[in-house]
Amino acid sequence: MLAVMRRFRWMTWIAFLAILSSPAAFAQFGRRAIQAHGGYAFHEENNLSGGFESGFGFSYPLGKRFSLSFEFSHWQATSKGSFGKLHNGTITVSPILICLQYEFLLNKFFFPYAFGGGAFVFARFKIGSYASIPEVKIEQKIEDGPGLYFGLGGRIAFSHALSFFCEVSYLRRMAPAKTIIRDMNLGTSTEEIVANLRTVFLKFGLKLFF
Repeated sequence: MLAVMRRFRWMTWIAFLAILSSPAAFAQFGRRAIQAHGGYAFHEENNLSGGFESGFGFSYPLGKRFSLSFEFSHWQATSKGSFGKLHNGTITVSPILICLQYEFLLNKFFFPYAFGGGAFVFARFKIGSYASIPEVKIEQKIEDGPGLYFGLGGRIAFSHALSFFCEVSYLRRMAPAKTIIRDMNLGTSTEEIVANLRTVFLKFGLKLFF
C-alpha cells in the first residue's frame, strides 16, 4: 500500500511538471484577451455595506511582460444613514478602469502579476425612507469623476486559450456629493458632503486569449 502511494505521488509530480513545461501552459504571452469576472466589494466607509461585484474587459499586449487592460465593473451597496453622509438608500457604482499590468514570471503555469492605473467612476444614489413632513423632499446626488485603481493578482493557464484568475484590488475615490432639501414653504437648500467610495475587491474570473 505504501509503495502504491509513493508511485501515485511521483506520477502526480510528473504530470504537474509536464503541465508547467507544456507549450499550452505558456503560449499565452503576447496575445489579446477578453475576460469576465465576479467577486465581492468591501467598502471602506462604515455606513456602506459590501455587495456582489461583476464585470468584463479586454487586454492588449505591450510586450512579453506588460499589457494594457480595459475593464467595466458594476456593483450595488446599501447605505445606512449617518449625519453628514449618505442617507438610507442604495448606491450603484459603475467604474471604467484602465490599467497597466506587469507579469512577474514567464514560461510558467502560474502567472502572478501587479497592475495599476486610473478609473472614471459613475455613481448613482437612490434615497430610501426618511422622516419628514409632506412639504419637504430630500434627495442626494453623487458626482462622477476620476479615481485610482491598483492591485495584485494571479492566473493559472488551463489550456492554450483559457486561464482562471484571482485578484485583490483597491479603488480610491472620494466623490463630492450634495444633499438637496426642497421645502415648499422655505425653498431649496443644498448641503455639500463627501461620499467615500474607497473599496477593496476580491475577484475571480476567466480569461480567454485569441
